[in-house]
Amino acid sequence: MKSLTLVKRNEMNTKVAKKILHELIDRIEDDELLTLYVKLLEREIGKAVSQDFFNTTQSDLVTRAKASLKSVEEGKTRNIKDFKKDVEKWKKNRAI
Repeated sequence: MKSLTLVKRNEMNTKVAKKILHELIDRIEDDELLTLYVKLLEREIGKAVSQDFFNTTQSDLVTRAKASLKSVEEGKTRNIKDFKKDVEKWKKNRAI
């Protein structure tokens, strides 16, 4: 397998880059690391494509629900007062 870091940027086309990335991802067994990569890639896609909160697929909702449950299991929560403050702030600042 050709190393991504050894290929000059102008020599690699999108098809080759995706193939290499898929091969590398298939070799990773660390769930935490894969989750971090997914979040990073989703963040980058979100920068390029405006996401409509109300135009979400069923699988997106299931994925978000599973991620939320995992966060709760890991103790990654916040109290309800802070959450309500954030919601009120969001409602006040959102563009209509």
